[in-house]
Order: sequence, then structure tokens, then C-alpha cells
Amino acid sequence: TMLPDPAQEARARDIMEDLRCLVCQNQSITDSNADLARDLRGIVRERVAAGESDAEVHRYMVERYGDWILMK
Repeated sequence: TMLPDPAQEARARDIMEDLRCLVCQNQSITDSNADLARDLRGIVRERVAAGESDAEVHRYMVERYGDWILMK
């Protein structure tokens, strides 16, 4: 579900582009249809909506899933 605030949704989508789908491996979570990618998109949106910075969201994802989740 998209965030109601367009600016927050845009930020969430930018973050999602940086995160690798742990199932597909060569796709970002934006492009993946895997259930896990959908769950990860939800986590990103929740954390953006909670007021976290992009760096905080990235750090959370790396702490939880490892550096490999980062596309770059």
C-alpha cells in the first residue's frame, strides 16, 4: 500500500531501488514480485512513515539482512 504522503512515498521508492531482493538477487525490491520483496517494501514504507532518514532505513535493512541487500 502506497504512503498517503507523496514525498514520503517518493523517498520510500528511492530507498527500495537501493535494496536487492533476497529471492531474485538481481532485482531491486521495487521490481521483484516475490513475497519477501513485498514484505520488505512494506517495512521500508513503515520506517519512512515513522520519520526515519534514508540512512536509518538502509542501516536497519543491513543490520537485519546483511550488506548483500544493498544493490550498490
